[in-house]
Amino acid sequence: MQVTLDVPDVANISQTDAQLLFAMKLFEADKLPLGKAAEVAGLSYRAFYEILKRYGIPVVTLTEEDVKWEIENARKAR
Repeated sequence: MQVTLDVPDVANISQTDAQLLFAMKLFEADKLPLGKAAEVAGLSYRAFYEILKRYGIPVVTLTEEDVKWEIENARKAR
């Protein structure tokens, strides 16, 4: 799919920055996995990961249930 946006000049944003911001938001909204979002941004997986960290966007999100499950399985594995 191709998306075309008309962004007012007052926004003072390049196409590259717009792609990055769009990819970041798609990832943050759980619409794209990290690798695909990196592709949308035109970046490598690692570079996109580093940018997400810089903007404070969590790369791994666990629910309370996920954490409890991980802890319980770690205890069983001992």
